[in-house]
Amino acid sequence: MRILVAEDNPVTATYLRTVFERYGWSVETVFDGALAIEHIERERFDAVLVDWILPRYDGIDVLRAVRQQSYPVQPYVAVVTVVDSDAAQQYCLACGANAYFVKPVDPEAVIRSIEEYYRSLEK
Repeated sequence: MRILVAEDNPVTATYLRTVFERYGWSVETVFDGALAIEHIERERFDAVLVDWILPRYDGIDVLRAVRQQSYPVQPYVAVVTVVDSDAAQQYCLACGANAYFVKPVDPEAVIRSIEEYYRSLEK
């Protein structure tokens, strides 16, 4: 599984990267929205975990960039944020996110969500 983590907090980014790599996944980490969009335009990722509040472009911009790419199977995209509200969650899901996680993120929950997404595609 190839994962792109777009997170401007280096501690959170390193933590997520470490957990996902221990799980056996390949992880790219970027620290702003513009770099995330550049990576998405160049490379194919199975999942994108994007902080909603990023420098240069926000997580919704990154989400939209993923959804504009033509893939045989759309990658899983989760928005990660400190914003803990039902309205914010509904907005992100309406924009095309597969999931919404409030910080601090439980990486095991993210892993389960990604795996469930790909299992649902196999049915």
